[in-house]
Formats: sequence, C-alpha cells, structure tokens
Amino acid sequence: MAVTTAAAVRRLCATGQVRSALAVLARGAKSGDAALDVAACTALVQGCCRSGDVAEARRVFDVMPLLGVAPNEVTYTALIHGYFVHGHREMGLALFEEMRRGGVEPNLYTYNCLVGEWCRTGEFERARLLFDEMPVKGVVRNVVSYNILIAGLCRHGKLKDAVQLLEVMRREGIRPSMVTFNLLVDGYGKAGKMSNALHFFNQMKASGFPPTAVTYNTLIAGFCRVRDIARAIRAFADMKERNLAPTKVTYTILIDAFAKENEMTRAFEMLSELEKTGLEVDVQSYGVLLHALCMEGRMVEARKLFQSMDSKGVKPNNVIYDMMIYGYGREGSSYKALRLIMEMRRIGLVPNVASYCLTIRLLCNEGKCQEAETLVDDV
Repeated sequence: MAVTTAAAVRRLCATGQVRSALAVLARGAKSGDAALDVAACTALVQGCCRSGDVAEARRVFDVMPLLGVAPNEVTYTALIHGYFVHGHREMGLALFEEMRRGGVEPNLYTYNCLVGEWCRTGEFERARLLFDEMPVKGVVRNVVSYNILIAGLCRHGKLKDAVQLLEVMRREGIRPSMVTFNLLVDGYGKAGKMSNALHFFNQMKASGFPPTAVTYNTLIAGFCRVRDIARAIRAFADMKERNLAPTKVTYTILIDAFAKENEMTRAFEMLSELEKTGLEVDVQSYGVLLHALCMEGRMVEARKLFQSMDSKGVKPNNVIYDMMIYGYGREGSSYKALRLIMEMRRIGLVPNVASYCLTIRLLCNEGKCQEAETLVDDV
C-alpha cells in the first residue's frame, strides 16, 4: 500500500497536480500508510517550489523524518533552489549549512545552484571557493558549472576573469558550448569592446556553433551601444543572409539606435518592417520612438504615433502616457497634459508624481488655478 501511495504522489507531481499529491500524502499520514519513499517526497518538494509555495515545500521537507524518510541531496537542492528563486536567500543559505551539518554531501546541482546565487550578488570569492571545492569533494564540474560562473563574471564586468575561466575550462577538457560564447559576446558587447566581442563571435563559428538570433542580437546591441550603426546594420544583413529571422528584440534594438541618432525616418522604417514580419509589436517598440519624438519636441508626430497604437492592438501603459505628458509639458501645453492625466485615470492607470507636478506647475504658470487645485487634491 505504501508503494501505491508513493507511486500516486510521484505520478500526480509529474503532471503538476501538486495539491492532489499533498492530499494523498495527508490521507496516507492519517491512515498510517505514509511510508513514502524519498523520490516521492522530493517530487512533492519540487512541485511545491515550482508552484511558488515554498512554505508548503518546507512543511513536506520537515515532515519527512516523521514518515521515516530522510531527505537526500536532491531533496535539499530542490528546496534550496526554491528558496533562491522565490527571494528567500538567507533561508536557502541556512538550509545549505544544515545540509552539511547533517552529513548530506552536495551534488553537482547543489554546487551549481549555490555558485549561481553567489554570482548573482557579485560575491565571487564565495562563488569561487565553492567552485574550486567541487573537484576536491569528487564532484565533476560540467559545462553548466563553468557557464554559471562565466555568466556572473560577465554580468559584473569581470571579463578578464571570465576569459581566464574559459582557458581553465578548456584545460580540463570541457568543450565550451554555444551558451559560453554567447555570454562572452554579450559581456564584451555591453562593455563596448567590440573587437573582443567579434573575436568570440568568430571563435563560436570556428568551434562549429552557428550563431543564433540571440548571438546576433547581442552583437547588434553592442555595435549600437558604441554608436557604430553601420556595423550593426551589416550584422543585421548577415543575420538575414544566414536565414536567421530577426526577432522583435532585433528590431527594437535598431529602432532605439536610430531614434537615439535622431534618424527617425530609418527608425520608422524599422518599425514598419517589424510590423510586416507578423511579429507582435509591443509597447516597448513604440516607446523608444515616442521617447525620441517627445525629447525632440515633435509632439504632432508623437501624438499621431500614440493614437495609432490602439489601432495596432497595442495598449499604451503608464510609461507611454507619462512620456507624452512630459513632452506636452516641455512645449507648455498644459491642457493637453491635463487631458492625458484624466484619460489615464479613466482607464485605470495611475500617473506618476512627476506627471502630476509638471502639469500642476504648467497650470499655475498659466493662471489656471482651479484646475491645478483639483489635481493637487487628487495626488
């Protein structure tokens, strides 16, 4: 009967029916038929964590010894990961220490999870201590282990350390993956070091990995960041020649780059091309254009674009409205700004304090004190 209970719990967890699995556990506990195996309990802990209920996951974890089941390294790792994912960092770290005190040795996934968390907060000395401990404890590091640490180093601008780690990886006989190269292309692109980014882009191809849309997006974004629009466009063309369909991200990067260079005709051409591809045009794509128009004081064009959003099935959000209010504020159109505030409130959006203050100041400057007082009362 106990085997049946364990099998039922595992089956329900595998199909995402965590609540039903918990009910089976509760019935089994009540009837005395709760001798579940560790795999079933671990599945419950994982299921609860995936659904966001880490408190319930912990209750299952704590009840395991009462059911005669000792948590193993997989159970501990599942709960530690759940704590990290759902923002309970200290509880995750405390559980790791509890794991070690209990004599349960971390496995590859435990180490990867902990190294990733220390990297996320930029605490690389702690991350490296755990990373270096792995072979000492007999845990063989894999490409994911290296990628986690390389990703953290790149994200925090420690690019030389990331490249050194790549060399260590190769010396260990671990082949870099496409993810490894993408991380380095992205890291150097964000640092504006495009010759280095291209070096790893070419290394990727030489290693037999065809660049993906993600690779091209990072490369194009890097060229745009250093305002080398010509090379960004060449990369965009190369992407198409390789029969890689540009993504919404690709177009948004280029729209933003052209807008920042005040090349609005080309920015609108990119938006038009994006629309023709059948990709969903989202509020961000419009936002970068509206921001440029508002900053340039081209409010007639901004208003036209703003009004076209609804017909394209794109609903303006708070950021778009606040941007338009700022644009009207710059040109001194108090009533136009006021109308947008009223429109926002009517559709359930909340203007930010800056929009209120700007509009109130404009109204006061124009002697429209009654309207200004009404807004003050609403803030």
